[in-house]
Amino acid sequence: MKNIQQSAAESHGSRLEGLEHSLKTLGSFQRKAAAGVRNRKSVESTARKVEDLNRYTLSFPPETYTEGTKQTYEQLREQGYEPIPGKEQNLWEDPVYKGINTSWQNAETQEKFELQFHTPDSFRIKSETHELYELARSGHFEEISDGNRDLAKEYEAASDILQNEYYQDIDIPPGVEQLAERKVRATLDPGVRPHIVEEVRTMEAELKTENAAKADPTRQEPGPELSPEVSEDLSELLRDDGPSPLDRLKPGAPEPAPSPSPVELPQQSLGQAPKGPRL
Repeated sequence: MKNIQQSAAESHGSRLEGLEHSLKTLGSFQRKAAAGVRNRKSVESTARKVEDLNRYTLSFPPETYTEGTKQTYEQLREQGYEPIPGKEQNLWEDPVYKGINTSWQNAETQEKFELQFHTPDSFRIKSETHELYELARSGHFEEISDGNRDLAKEYEAASDILQNEYYQDIDIPPGVEQLAERKVRATLDPGVRPHIVEEVRTMEAELKTENAAKADPTRQEPGPELSPEVSEDLSELLRDDGPSPLDRLKPGAPEPAPSPSPVELPQQSLGQAPKGPRL
């Protein structure tokens, strides 16, 4: 992927985005495996079908996006990769997501990976809407709806409305209709109650704050909690039965016990100093 990106950097302004997230997290895979188990699928069969264990994002400026994407297709095919049938989604007409999502497989090695094509703006907005995506995918809406499926769906629809707000002013690259099959995954529901939209907006803000705190490298983690026995031992060691330094300064305070005499070191003339190591 780095070689492909570099070959298109000068001619098409390509960038390889978000490499720190190129490996699917364990938690994300566990959620996918759990969903498969609920549908009576084994974890092994789910693992074999996972196509985004490794995922990458290439971005191009809008004016070179279409040609840069075409060139990437050609280079991947030259290396033995082909798009997985049904896994090419041109989502530039979707109201809650903009970009092209594809999955590729090498016929000889069976290697699979996901590749997204974005512009710098669509990648930025995708990152900014991550918390809304996380809320919808994590099952949080079902959890807070307490079994009310209609309410859960309304929360999901409110999340779509908020995601659509982010994409209002984005530039759509010219010629994207020439690329992968166009698809619209979401339909905005104008009947969502305004207070539900505001509830989801608040959830998003709280989750952003929580995620930012987790990502802050200067955040202080709490130390290990001490057992009662260790706490008591430390208290005993730190306990001072004598007067405090402040009490010793008060008028009439008893004189502190004299310190033991210092140990006398043998006298040594300058001429008899031991030789140190040569520098």
